[in-house]
Amino acid sequence: MASTRRMGPKGSDIWNAMLDAAEVILRDLGYGALTSRRVAEHIGVKQRLVYYYFQTMDELIVETFQRLAARDLQRMATALEGKHSLRDIWDVCIRTADTRMVQEFMALANRIEPLRIEVREYIESSRAMHVAAISRAAGGEPGSSALTPVAAAIFASSAALALHREAQIGVTTGHEQVMAIIDSFIAMHDPAQ
Repeated sequence: MASTRRMGPKGSDIWNAMLDAAEVILRDLGYGALTSRRVAEHIGVKQRLVYYYFQTMDELIVETFQRLAARDLQRMATALEGKHSLRDIWDVCIRTADTRMVQEFMALANRIEPLRIEVREYIESSRAMHVAAISRAAGGEPGSSALTPVAAAIFASSAALALHREAQIGVTTGHEQVMAIIDSFIAMHDPAQ
């Protein structure tokens, strides 16, 4: 049964400020620190105002993820439209992956069903763009190797996350070699001209 209580307007300045605060808290402190009190303190309002705009903290978390996912998907869609979409999609993956946020949302998705649905849809949408870029670069041909476009997309996105996660704690062993393999793959299928 839907709530009949009056809610603050979605998309308003204060609504967006709360999402901004949630994003900062998740990135800097982790999901254990994300509370309505901390969101309110971050933007200088009373705690009860958070529940005027969001019925639950889970709703705030889902909205925060949806906004971040929409921005990321837009960057990938723009990259996909470019002349060198494979190179541009990889650039988006390697330059904008925020592994801390990915880890936080993945952990939260294990307990928040609406977030799990959103994360799954985001992964499927972004993977479809990666596959499209790889397929276009390969001329639409599946190729003779076992490395299908979807497998290449999974390997590349996983590599981007792993490289970022490890670099954040100072691990760099093997990173240059992984980057060289990916750069070689891109150069072979989507040469810069």
